[in-house]
Amino acid sequence: MSNPFLPAATPVEVPEEIETDPILGNAAEQTGLDAPRLARDVAPAAPAVQAPTITADTVWLVGASGGVGVSTLARLAGEAVVDGGVHAPAWQAPAFVVAATHPAGLEAAAVLARANARGDVDYDIRGLILVHDRPKLSRATVQLAKQVAGVYPRTMTVPFVPAWREPGAVEIPKNVRVQLVLAALAPKKRKKS
Repeated sequence: MSNPFLPAATPVEVPEEIETDPILGNAAEQTGLDAPRLARDVAPAAPAVQAPTITADTVWLVGASGGVGVSTLARLAGEAVVDGGVHAPAWQAPAFVVAATHPAGLEAAAVLARANARGDVDYDIRGLILVHDRPKLSRATVQLAKQVAGVYPRTMTVPFVPAWREPGAVEIPKNVRVQLVLAALAPKKRKKS
């Protein structure tokens, strides 16, 4: 039944020949009985997330925007590193902003830096981790990334890791930059007095 208060939907013209999609084939969309009825039909329910054990060494990773790899980095870095998207950072807790190297991600990182400068952020931003969203960055992207990095106290980068975009277990690549980022996030060994 149509709603008299909403404008009528304009039919979308589908070209006679549509390029083949690996998921939908030659169809423009999937509807009806072939479409999953509920999310549980697609993937098993996520396990309940336990609250992290917070210590003096706990560091939060805060995504400037979604899908930047915060949960992957947190999982690889160990128990002392918490995904700020799952558990909000504690008051004045040390945190790193994680941003993708695409324009929206870099702008989101700049917005967080400005909010931090105004005192609108409850956690202590220690730096920025830029995650490359593609194998080769354009000159314009590199220039914008350098500008954004310049307003953070410290910036590290993680190269594009194709395996992290695939389903399944995530391994730590044998990449020096990834190793350096994970080492920077690891708790520092305290000297015995």
